[in-house]
Amino acid sequence: MAGRNRTADPCRMADLVGGFVERLGPVQAHCDSIEGALAGLLPPALRAHCRLGGVTGGSVKLVVDSASYMYELQLCKSELLMELQQLCPSARLRRIQVTMTG
Repeated sequence: MAGRNRTADPCRMADLVGGFVERLGPVQAHCDSIEGALAGLLPPALRAHCRLGGVTGGSVKLVVDSASYMYELQLCKSELLMELQQLCPSARLRRIQVTMTG
């Protein structure tokens, strides 16, 4: 392999990266709309200790910084899920997972 000269095809790499970025667009839009919806749904005291950890396969991951806020979110997550489903129908949310920062 030492004798081979390899050249990179910049057009092909650009196409590859461009396609990847295009596929991320809808995911980013879902996260933005869910994050905005959460900001409107959660009370300010809870919002200060909670953040969106990600959205994958219809599952919203919420990350909290203490066990008491985790418990509070666990108690209301079914109602929160119903609200998010109404506000962000294109995200096709099915569940909320609450975790604590590690």
